[in-house]
Amino acid sequence: MTISRRVLITGAGSGLGRALAFRYAEAGWHVACADIRLDRARETVGLITGFGIGAMALQVDVGDDDSFESLRDQVLAAWDGVDLVINNAGVASCGPMLTTPMADWRWMLEINLLGVVRGCRLFAPVLTEQAEGHIVNISSFAGLAGPPGMIAYATAKAGVVALSECLRAELAGSGVGVSVACPSFFQTNLLENFRAADPLGLNMAKRLMRDARETPTDIAEEIYRAVARGEFLILPTAEVRKAWRLKRWWPERYFRMLLERVRRRDARA
Repeated sequence: MTISRRVLITGAGSGLGRALAFRYAEAGWHVACADIRLDRARETVGLITGFGIGAMALQVDVGDDDSFESLRDQVLAAWDGVDLVINNAGVASCGPMLTTPMADWRWMLEINLLGVVRGCRLFAPVLTEQAEGHIVNISSFAGLAGPPGMIAYATAKAGVVALSECLRAELAGSGVGVSVACPSFFQTNLLENFRAADPLGLNMAKRLMRDARETPTDIAEEIYRAVARGEFLILPTAEVRKAWRLKRWWPERYFRMLLERVRRRDARA
């Protein structure tokens, strides 16, 4: 008898998290959909149960220790284990160093970086005890690109990349894999809780999201395939892969092109 695999996805109530829930459900996985809004998690579960798999909706605030511990306990009580943990939940902001308030820094790091830390700390022991499983941390190409004007967000996402690299090395040989995904802007509802130090930044984010060619479904498909191949650094679009190669091989050229792109963007704004 084939035993269905089990995946926990945070931020599964909308956007990329919901698209990942759909993709794994389509592949026959049991899916635990966790979100800060339980109604949205339940909505996702209602949509994916048509695949005939088991799914459950759970509430979690990834920025709170007790809430994440409760999520772990609920998952283990229901499943007695988990095969894949996707730390996806996050928020977004923009603003330069000189105008980004400390409150926004704390909010961003607590959720986007420490939220991933919590997921890894709580579930890595479960997976290592099983001697198998996988952790996927959702970062952003902003964490690799060094873009101006979104310093708190980019710093938190860069931390997710570094965390994932360290964790991968620490878990080597344990049977537990680690991946980090770094998509660029795509069509989602991330602007619902967006914080901007100035209106130009918000308008820029809206335009980038509006003009993006990829949908959450596109990104989820690329992540699903890359995790199945065991890839560590997942760059899910051709544009992101090209930019990453340029930065690695010709960093000064990349920097000049980055500044020129920002100049053109500001001129349009």
